[in-house]
Amino acid sequence: MAVGDHSDAQFDDPKQVLEFTVGDERYCVVLDSVAEIIDQQQSRSLPDAPPHVVGVMDYRGVTTTLVDTARLLGVESNPAASRVIVFDTGEEDDDVYGWLVDEVYRVTDLDPTDVDDAPFGDERTRGIVRTDDGLVVWVAPPTQR
Repeated sequence: MAVGDHSDAQFDDPKQVLEFTVGDERYCVVLDSVAEIIDQQQSRSLPDAPPHVVGVMDYRGVTTTLVDTARLLGVESNPAASRVIVFDTGEEDDDVYGWLVDEVYRVTDLDPTDVDDAPFGDERTRGIVRTDDGLVVWVAPPTQR
């Protein structure tokens, strides 16, 4: 989403985002899409799962799909990644899933004037955020696992 481009959603006011790292890259997602941040749990692999799916884990009694976020976003994976950002879509068929990330960095306000068009990416890339300490890729979590 670019400055002045409001085709996906209204973005006139600052939003809070959660910044995280995957490999050497920094990303952010809108905070209201995040249910919780937890340490990685033991997971079980799934036969015939898409390549970006690590497996499933138990999260508060709910079977939760664990996603290799590095593979999903096309960056170098860290086998020692240990944090999971849990998303709860609230939809019956796609309730809870987690993104495996290296580190959760911080929660910050995202001002529309700090967002530029992404010169690359796919439907998940919403823009590039300019911060005091570098650039952060703003991504939308997938609505499907």
